[in-house]
Amino acid sequence: MIVRIGDETDCLAVDTAAGGRIQSLVLSGRERILSDPAAGVEPSLAWGCYLMAPFVGRLSSGAVAWDGRTCRLPLNLGRHAIHGAVFDRAWDVVARTATSVTMACSFDPGRWPFRGRMTQRLEIARGRLRLEAEVLAEDPMPAAMGWHPWFRDSGGGIRVRIQSDAVLQLDADLIPTGELAAVDARTDLRAGPAMGRRQLDDVYVAVRPPVVVTWPDIELSMDFDEPVSSFVVYVHPQAVCVEPMTAWPDSVRLAATGCAGTGLASLAAGQKLAASTTWTWRPTAERPNR
Repeated sequence: MIVRIGDETDCLAVDTAAGGRIQSLVLSGRERILSDPAAGVEPSLAWGCYLMAPFVGRLSSGAVAWDGRTCRLPLNLGRHAIHGAVFDRAWDVVARTATSVTMACSFDPGRWPFRGRMTQRLEIARGRLRLEAEVLAEDPMPAAMGWHPWFRDSGGGIRVRIQSDAVLQLDADLIPTGELAAVDARTDLRAGPAMGRRQLDDVYVAVRPPVVVTWPDIELSMDFDEPVSSFVVYVHPQAVCVEPMTAWPDSVRLAATGCAGTGLASLAAGQKLAASTTWTWRPTAERPNR
């Protein structure tokens, strides 16, 4: 089912059967999200804006060892699992207005071995979008979540500003090692450079709000509070992904090794993990790329 909310200037469409993801996001009268899969990427992962939960990013070898339990999750990116267990699930609409929609789903035991359920709420108004999500644990479980927008790019015109001084060091499969590296000429986005052909698929940590994404005609400000504190930025020829997250990728494994600061939540039965991000936008004069 496709659910449409908002007005002609600022509106979105949600595909409830495809992970409750935003399949269209029109801001200031223009489409900002890839509605078809980006070339060269697994199609189920490469379009729209979807919720990642109850883990984010890559999970090495699909392995989860936690609280005395060890299990393997289905692999959906080569040798690894990625982006959680709900991004391609069908969600049920539990409430809807002209400007908001609330959806819910339960975890599939074949995709996530701990019982629980999720809700997400999207609300759009003129110049403002709020995304909210919540994990409710029915079994004790580790938990993390985030959002994965594929922001449409045309000719390398997007600029991204992230106030972060460090990124995670990654191995050859882009799995975090647990070590940090200071941002350098490639990864430093503190001044809001144009993405162009910049090669990025990196995890920024201890991010200070807001994160700003700028097209030639509008500036989008992504505001957030804890537990959101990390962002992935991925540059593709057709899009730029700027992904707010509550924890690092592969945080279950990293936390088990004693790595501090991963952001992983440890939920008892009946506990919740909630997070939100608010996006606002305004017109901006076109600036030359650097």
